[in-house]
Amino acid sequence: MKKQLSFSLRLLLLSGVAAIMSVSCIFLPPKETVETIGGEETIIGENGQEILTKNGLTCVWHDEFDYTGVPDTSKWKYQTGHGNPYGWGNNEQQEYTDNTTTADTAIVEDGHLKIKAYNKGGWKSARLNSKQSWKYGYIEARLKITDRYGAWPAFWMMPQNSVYGDWPDSGEIDIMENAPNVGNHKVFSTLHASGHNGSSGAGIGSKFYDSNLSSEWHTFGVMWTEEKITAYYDDVAVGSYVNDGTGYVNWPYDKEFYIILNLAIGGNLGGDQYVNSLNGQAEFLVDYVRVYQ
Repeated sequence: MKKQLSFSLRLLLLSGVAAIMSVSCIFLPPKETVETIGGEETIIGENGQEILTKNGLTCVWHDEFDYTGVPDTSKWKYQTGHGNPYGWGNNEQQEYTDNTTTADTAIVEDGHLKIKAYNKGGWKSARLNSKQSWKYGYIEARLKITDRYGAWPAFWMMPQNSVYGDWPDSGEIDIMENAPNVGNHKVFSTLHASGHNGSSGAGIGSKFYDSNLSSEWHTFGVMWTEEKITAYYDDVAVGSYVNDGTGYVNWPYDKEFYIILNLAIGGNLGGDQYVNSLNGQAEFLVDYVRVYQ
């Protein structure tokens, strides 16, 4: 028969094991998983041309705004007018102007697109729509956001053809909206469809930045697949919406959508009560827009 350890010795050994386990718990905390997207890389294609890639996807369309004058007319067109009677459906104050031949409210200079809103007997601004549309991919822009009470800059997408019906039935993908009157230094991403729209839209992310939102560049994008749409801020995933398989009522995001960049004034999210604080001008800067597939 094996000799039994004394009670005191066994107690001492057990105490030592407990102490080691306690220390292990202190130094090995559970890890949090943060989903990020890979950075841009440039590869050389078979024809010797440089190809921009990100997260295994290839850049199929982009505007780097590395020129001067009017925005590239082969890539952009303009939605114009007041959007009456309800200011583009949101009671906005601005009139959107055409910049096809004259850079006025949309100007490319210093390597950036500058969307300028100004008040001269009424607010003028710009809404640029991409001439091309896409289904699925990673859609991204690097922005320096207005972040001023009364202004409402946005980077978003609408369906090329409203095959499921008028808004909201055919969908809307809001990649970045900024309206300080609903949250100081806040950006948010939202999806709209007949099953979720307006104030009940499907939120896929929001974030409160510091005051650097208007003074520093930040990237905003969505990874859009057949299964889900995920929003990314500065390459970090902030939320997703999953295709529930019920059809277009909750998932009209199976058709081609085009890109929109605009700067609205006042209205439901801009806040009419703050417009005077803009002192007649506001500016929304875009460093680049890219589509990867």
